[in-house]
Amino acid sequence: MLPYKNGLAVGVKLTSFGPGIEFVYAINPAFNLHAGATYFRYNYTQDIESGDATTRDAQAKFGTISLGADWQFVSFMHVSLGMMYNFTQIDFDVFPTTPDAQNDGVVAYHLEPNKLSPYISVGFGRTISKNKRVSVGFDIGVAYQGSMAVESSVKGVISDAKLNKWTNNIKSGSEFYTFYPLLNLQVAYRVF
Repeated sequence: MLPYKNGLAVGVKLTSFGPGIEFVYAINPAFNLHAGATYFRYNYTQDIESGDATTRDAQAKFGTISLGADWQFVSFMHVSLGMMYNFTQIDFDVFPTTPDAQNDGVVAYHLEPNKLSPYISVGFGRTISKNKRVSVGFDIGVAYQGSMAVESSVKGVISDAKLNKWTNNIKSGSEFYTFYPLLNLQVAYRVF
C-alpha cells in the first residue's frame, strides 16, 4: 500500500489538443499540481469547395504546455484550473473556384489563437491514485483561446472585394473556437 499523503505520478493522455504526457504531484489527498505537454499535427490535401472559394493544402498543428491544479472535492470527482501556452497554428490556401481576370491567384492564410489560454475542467476519477499505482481520469472543460489572429498573403491576382469577403468569412467561422472544448483521458502511474 502506498502512502496516503503526497506523491508523484507520470501519465500519458489523449486530449482535444492531441496526445501528450503529464506529471502530477499530490500535495495532499485533495490537492494536486500538474504540468504537461501535448502535440498533434494533421495535413489535409483534399480540395474543399465552398461557394466561390476552394480550400487546399490545410495543415493544422495543435499543441500546448500546461500548468494547473486539481481539487478532488469528492473521491471520484475533481475540478482543474490552469494555464496553457497554446502553440496551435492552422495554415491553408484559398483560391477562386472559377478563376477570372480579377481573381486568378491564391491566398495563403495563417490562423493562431492567443498564446496564453486559461482553462477550467471537471474530472471523473483521480489524476493520481491515493493508494494504488495506476489511476485513470477523464476531464471535460473549456479553454479560452480568444479571437484567432488571421494573417493572409496573396500570390497572383485576387480582388480586394474577394480578399475581404474570404477573410471576413474565416474570421467569423473561427469565432466558434474562442472557447475551445477540452477533453482529456489520462492514465497515470504513481512513482511514489
